[in-house]
Amino acid sequence: PAIDFVVFGEGEVTFQEWLEALTNPQPRWQEIAGLVYREGTAVKLNPPRPALADLSRLPFPYPEDLADLRQRLVYYESSRGCPNRCQYCLSANETGVRYLPLDKVLQDLARFMAAGITQVKFVDRTFNCNPERARMIWRFLLANPGETNFHFEIMGELLAEEDLELLAKAPLGLFQFEIGVQSTNAETLALIQRKMNLTKLKSQVGQLIKRSQVVVHLDLIAGLPGEDYQSLARSINETLALRPQRLQLGFLKLLHGSGLRERAKEYGYLFTQEPPYEVLASQWLSYEEMLQLKVIEDLVDRYYNAGRFQLTLEYLMACYPTAFTFWESLAIWWRAAGYDALAHKSRELYRYLLTYFQEKVSFDTEAIQNYLKYDLLSRERIPELPQWLGDSLSPELRRFSYQFWQDEANQKEYLPPKFHGMTIREIQRRVSFAEFAFDPVKIIKNINQKPNDEKTIYLFVYDGPQITPRSL
Repeated sequence: PAIDFVVFGEGEVTFQEWLEALTNPQPRWQEIAGLVYREGTAVKLNPPRPALADLSRLPFPYPEDLADLRQRLVYYESSRGCPNRCQYCLSANETGVRYLPLDKVLQDLARFMAAGITQVKFVDRTFNCNPERARMIWRFLLANPGETNFHFEIMGELLAEEDLELLAKAPLGLFQFEIGVQSTNAETLALIQRKMNLTKLKSQVGQLIKRSQVVVHLDLIAGLPGEDYQSLARSINETLALRPQRLQLGFLKLLHGSGLRERAKEYGYLFTQEPPYEVLASQWLSYEEMLQLKVIEDLVDRYYNAGRFQLTLEYLMACYPTAFTFWESLAIWWRAAGYDALAHKSRELYRYLLTYFQEKVSFDTEAIQNYLKYDLLSRERIPELPQWLGDSLSPELRRFSYQFWQDEANQKEYLPPKFHGMTIREIQRRVSFAEFAFDPVKIIKNINQKPNDEKTIYLFVYDGPQITPRSL
């Protein structure tokens, strides 16, 4: 009863016409396509508005003066529509893809960079569905580097060799790609009508990760039709094998108007009746399995996606038949300890992994302590390591540290130029030496190789957000 009007479909032109009609003493609401309105006690539904053919009519969505948005995130739309017909997505109901004129896009992006925007997040459903157009935008951003990060949702299998060569030139922090895998189960992909060359996707995304500094997010969806718990485990294993910087495990939402919502009863879906209409169970996944996957998703986000535990996770996942087996085991232990109901400090997460290893894998903790120590020091300077990781600086290593920096040649070789001229005390506040029972970086590259007994000293240089570990 409190609502007088509803705008449906694309709203820009409808809203503009509604504003104009509002100033008329006798507005003719019935003439505005895409509008629902009241007429007395009746609710009137006007015909839908055709999709806007010329996106250049759309105004710039932000203020002319972008000063207030400096160091913030903005969303940007350079196209509408999607070539895919995925049945969980409302874009499946649209036909074709429409583009903002390229010169306008480049002009807008230049304004964002000049204003010092931290991140521009493209909301285009499939940014590179027109590969040449995507390439032209990437070339423009590479030719005009700044401090702004650009996030794109792309189709991995559309990346050509030309793209890989181009993206290999991108500096770290410029590009971030979100790539929807959703599932590696062929039956599931057919049921959701997602056409995807999985072999090519794995090949091209694998090459992208190996050859470039683009930050890659890979997405999976739990709850899709045809995918049970074991199938989803395989999807997670195959996706993690590519070693993306982030693995995002989402949970299916049955949106009004989507194909899967229409078949909810057929597929035995139980889902929340309020937004976001998240699936709780289906004929393929039980409610208990969904709860287990929720904990796994939380742990993957805390540990894998945080990027703070790279060597430790490589070691732990290698202790199990598959990567998923490790995450499943960790999730069961995590719930039993009651950690799923608590908040956690980041430093405590390291200790949890050590305790888990001791209880579930082995009491021989030297290897995992080495990896945990390396991962921790690679992220933050800690003058005194916690006791459960051992002492980072023995008396001998402290003497070595002082003597090492007395040599100006070492300062020039191992320190950034802005550190030159500092006193030894000032340098020691910006670096850490740590001793390891073996070289953790060397061993992790051949995880099945037995560590030797050769102790290794690493120097960690903390230059703002940049941390540089080097073995001595």
